[in-house]
Amino acid sequence: MEKYLLLTACLISISSPLLAEPIKLGMEKSASAIAVLDDDYERFKREGDELFKQGEYLKAKYKYKACLVVPNFGNDSYAKGRIDLMDKLITLRENATKLLSAGKGEEAVGLLEQILTENPNDPITKATITKIWQENANRLFGEKKYEEAKEAYQKAIKYADEITKSSLSIAIQSSDDKIQAMQLAQQKPTQTEPEKKEEKSKKPEENTVKPDPEKEGPKVVPPKPLRDFGNTKPNRRLVPKILTAVIGLGAGGYAYLLNSQYQTKLNDLNTVAQTTDPDGDNVILTQSAFNQWETSYKDVKSFQSNKTTMYACLGVAGAAAITEIILLVTKPKSKKQAGFNLHPSTQNVGLALKYSF
Repeated sequence: MEKYLLLTACLISISSPLLAEPIKLGMEKSASAIAVLDDDYERFKREGDELFKQGEYLKAKYKYKACLVVPNFGNDSYAKGRIDLMDKLITLRENATKLLSAGKGEEAVGLLEQILTENPNDPITKATITKIWQENANRLFGEKKYEEAKEAYQKAIKYADEITKSSLSIAIQSSDDKIQAMQLAQQKPTQTEPEKKEEKSKKPEENTVKPDPEKEGPKVVPPKPLRDFGNTKPNRRLVPKILTAVIGLGAGGYAYLLNSQYQTKLNDLNTVAQTTDPDGDNVILTQSAFNQWETSYKDVKSFQSNKTTMYACLGVAGAAAITEIILLVTKPKSKKQAGFNLHPSTQNVGLALKYSF
């Protein structure tokens, strides 16, 4: 068409110079219109790619479809390929949601990991996998299956963001503490039946000859030992252990609660943003929708101010965990009891007074 216009312009310019200028102006307007169409295509493509990075596959699909509506781009291979990919990822996410509703979390994780093969930085999918493993680990921890809970926490931390990683690290440390406590309890020596029989066989044989009571004389009954009330002291390390565990669990639980509330408010803000601004062009059309978005935004900002408190709780919980490990590993030193004690006399009938330094 452009060649035809150019040829026509040349012929007319030869025959009539006055008509050549309008035809030249029309060609310039046509080139300007083509440039505008190219800009529309690039804008839709760029917006679709950005939504893809955010894990918003349905919205990205609409942008890629808009690329095909632009004149001269109806058969664009890039847009068609991206639409097919969006359909695949949307189907995987829907099937994973159905499996989660049926209580098949591990199978759902398998489908979500297929999404990450196409988009490794998908924040929505990574957050979903983190939540699945974290809830599974919390359940196992409550059932006192600490080794399995630790494995689930370690799987969750691979996909978690920086804030969630902190709380998961505390959970992993708590699982390690419980595992070490169980191992220490199992290492206490217990006497087996063969060992008991062996001890009985080593005892000297009793004399079968009955003693003559007249030859032996009167029996001397030793006095019963008096109870030493000065040595009965409570375990001094029990109270620090309990206090440290309570402080660590309380601080870690509070930090986890703050993080959960922040994530809930953030998810609410994303939901409101999708409802009030479905096109993602940062323009809200009605005042009521804007008020709704502004309220959710202020809630998120107010919870962000609690980050300092959350990090402080995480530090306290970490210090408590380290202290608990030290108390479990180290053994208390035995101290000699100083003071006066009463003991039965070994040489005469009566009591002996003993003073220990």
